[in-house]
Parts: sequence; structure tokens; C-alpha cells
Amino acid sequence: MIEELIIKNFAIIDSLSIPLAEGFNVLTGETGAGKSIIVDAIGVLLKEKVSASDFVKHGKNEAVIEVALSDVKIAESEDNLVILRRVLPVHGKTKSYINDSIYTSQGFVKIASQLINIHGQHEHTYLLKKENHIDFLDTIAGLNEEVNAFAEIYEKVLTIREKIELLKKELITKRQKKELMEFQLKEIESAQLKEGEEEELNEQRKILKNVLKLKELAENAFSLLYDEKNSVHENLSQTLTTLKELARFDSKAEEIKNLVESALAQIDEAIYSLRKLKESYEPDPFTLEKIEERLTLLNKLKSKYGGSIREILEYAKNTEKELSIVSISEEEIKKLQEELNTAQAEMHKRAEELSQKRKNLAKRIEAQVNEELKEVGFSNPQFEIRISEKEISSKGKDDVEFYFSANPGEPPKPLSKVASGGELSRLMLALKCVELKEAKKDIKSMTLIFDEIDAGIGGSVAENVGKRLSELARYYQVLCVTHLPQIAAKAQHHLKVEKVISDEKTVVKVELLNKAKRKEEIARMLSGRITESSLFHAEELLQD
Repeated sequence: MIEELIIKNFAIIDSLSIPLAEGFNVLTGETGAGKSIIVDAIGVLLKEKVSASDFVKHGKNEAVIEVALSDVKIAESEDNLVILRRVLPVHGKTKSYINDSIYTSQGFVKIASQLINIHGQHEHTYLLKKENHIDFLDTIAGLNEEVNAFAEIYEKVLTIREKIELLKKELITKRQKKELMEFQLKEIESAQLKEGEEEELNEQRKILKNVLKLKELAENAFSLLYDEKNSVHENLSQTLTTLKELARFDSKAEEIKNLVESALAQIDEAIYSLRKLKESYEPDPFTLEKIEERLTLLNKLKSKYGGSIREILEYAKNTEKELSIVSISEEEIKKLQEELNTAQAEMHKRAEELSQKRKNLAKRIEAQVNEELKEVGFSNPQFEIRISEKEISSKGKDDVEFYFSANPGEPPKPLSKVASGGELSRLMLALKCVELKEAKKDIKSMTLIFDEIDAGIGGSVAENVGKRLSELARYYQVLCVTHLPQIAAKAQHHLKVEKVISDEKTVVKVELLNKAKRKEEIARMLSGRITESSLFHAEELLQD
């Protein structure tokens, strides 16, 4: 709850400290005294975007709004005391602090809105938003625990679906990898590679590309060696004949003769080999083409799998090993799919159960809200909770929207299209009162601020509004801005706002009224001035 509200340099307020207490607080004062300014100041804490120029007091550099809350707990703090502070500089960005730690506007407002709710002519956005109606219904109907339980099974379904999709992607990746490795192995194996093959092919290619020149060289060599007159073979044969004759007379020539005889045998062998070699040098474009094709294939494989045939064969060996350990199994996916089917069946079952509970409770809540609305000034209200089906989300399969008509003969329409500010404030009060009747536990404590909840009502209706606010104040801290004495008289703590002129300046003051001053203020509210009659009636109201 709010223990203290501090406002500095805001609108016409210089500096103001307003103490609030547990239970029902009421803020009264003459029209134009500054009551709405105080509510606007609190409202600054709940807005992400604030225009400082709209609020900073003339001649000042910045405005400061601060509230101290006790008996509250937020995740960001271990203390039960939370201080929310917002600084609005004329030049620069708005600064937001929680217990002196700076926050983003979005983060600050998210926490502040959990602790403070303003319901008035200008602060009913939450109730107007259709997407919030399902939360209202679940809170009033006491279904939040079941909704949270459903959200868990819903999240479980999403998690299993994500796992299945991930495994399917992994399976596709594994299959693609396996197919690629199988293709690579097949490509390498079909090439039937042999180490040294490339060198041999290059040698054959070199010969076939130069076959005519090689044939010419071989024939020239053969001619010199054997074919032409005075060839090496002819001359050496004649030399051997001469040496044989010489050796008949001189044994010392025998060794020379043997050497020449041996050389002639080698020459004969060379002639035989050279004849075969020159006869092999014949143009063979078909073989050359095949060699070129083979070398092209080898170069292609080298560009993909390694720089040599040895490296390609090593790559194939490693791929074969890796392929043997690749496991492609859909068992885990099948298992998860079974788990998903079970979870989805449970989710749909719970969604249907939750939907039926909402529909059953909605009728009772409709009737109770309509009764409450009659008590706060509506003669023939029509409040409806319409539930239709939509795609399942974390809150179930229901699309919930509030419909309302305040006028007899007018059919109910979506709340955002028909309700005025004052009507929304009283509708919020009716919903909160029904929530208290329906909720059995875990009512979240916060500060509820009602502004202009008394628009267009009076008399016994106003008294009933006061009673309803008193009932709310048993569970929440309530601050109500009102012009009606019937409402003010029900409060436990009465604050009066006054605008006074001091040193030619307008100053807003707030006073916590004692018993006597409170009686005078209610008397003023009854008749516009303080008289014996109005004091008497004020006393009556305070005693009720």
C-alpha cells in the first residue's frame, strides 16, 4: 500500500507530501482545488511516455513524483518497502527509479502497474482492452490456478513440438550427409584408382602428343646404328673380322677382340629394341583422348578429395569409417510424437474443461455484476460476458469480451464502444466487488484509485457506492476522489485538498482531517456551506 505520496514542481504544486493509510482513503475539496492534479501525478507513474512540458511547474527545471509503498514484494527487491520515483526534466529524458535503482520506462511501468491501479475518466485503458477481459473473468471466477496449470501443459506441448522439429531437421541433415558420403565413395570407387597411375598416364600422354617427332628421331637413330652404309653395326662387324684375323697371330689382340664382340652383341640387342620402339611410334588419337579424359577425371577428384591419388584413397578410407558409424533412427521422433499426442490430448481436454467452467461461471458473474451495477446507479444495466472459440493459446481456447449497455432498449455492445468514463469507473467497482465475493484466496494486494466514480449519481446510490468502496478497502488500499458526502462519510481516512494564495502564488495544500474538521467538510459538501443543519446531517452520515 502507499504510505506517502510526494509531489514536487508538478502543475501548480510546489511541494506536497500526502500521507495515506491502510483501508479506505478519501480525497475531497472544492471544484478546482487540485484533486485531479494529484491523481494525474500518480498517473505519471503508470505511463511509459510522459511529456514533461505538460506537467512541470512554470519556471522550474523538473518535476518529481515519488511514492513509498509498504507491505509489498517485488522480485527486484528483498525489502517490503518499495519507493517508486519519477523525475520529469524539462530538457532531457524522463528518469525512472525503484529503490534508487534506475529502470527503463517500460520496466518501471510494468512493476508500478502491479502495485497501483487508477480507475477514472482518463485511466480505464486496461478495462477497455478486449485482450484483458479474459484475465478479469479468470480472476473474478477464481480460475487463475487452473489457467496457470493449463499454461504449463500448453508450454509442454510447444516444447515437445520444438524438439520434434529439431530432431527432424537433424535427421534430414544426417540423411543428406549420409547420401553425400555414399555418393563420394561411389564416385571414388568407380574411378578404380591406382597409385602411380597419374605419372604413367602423363608419360603416355607426353609420348602420344609428340609421336611423329619421336618416330623421326628413332628412325634416324636406327639408320645410324644399322640401316645406312657405314652404320655402326657394319663398321663394328668389319672391325671384329679384322681383330679375329689379328688374334690368330697375336694373342694380345684376343682381349680386344672379345670386347668388340661383346659390344657387337649389345649393338644387336639395341638394334632389336630400337626397331620395336620406332615401330611403336604410331599416331593414336583415340588412346590419347582416353588418356586426356582419365587425367581430367583424376584432376576433378583431386580438386574434391585431395591433392594426389594417395590422398583421395585415404579420404575414401576415412569416409567409409565415418559412414559406418552414422546412425539414422526415427525411434526418438516416434517416441516424442507419442508423447506429443498424449500431451495434446490432455491440452485439448483441459482447454475444454476450462472453457466449460468459464461459460458456467460467466452467467453467474454476469448476474452479480448487473446487481452491483444497479446498486451504483444504473437502473437497467446489461452486462454480458461473451465467450467464443479461437485457436488455443496459453490461456485456453476462449475468446472473451465484455458487452455493456447502460440504457434501456439499447442492445449490449463491446465495452470499448459504449461505456463513458464514469460508467467504466463504476463498472470496475462492480467487477472488483464481485471478485471479492467469488475469490476465495490469493487476492492480490494493491492500491486502487477511483477518480470521478460518483459522476451522475447521488442519494442512496452514492451511499451504496460508499459501502462498496468500504468493502473493497478490506482487501485493498482504496483512494477515492469524490464530491459526494455519502461516499466521503464511509472513508476511514479523510484528506482535504485546498488551493490557497500565499505571497501572490497559488499553493495546493492537503490536510488529514480530524473528527471535527471532517464533520465540517462533509457539511460543506452537503450544502455548499457550513450551517447548523448541514452539520447535523453530516453527523448523521458519519454515524451510519
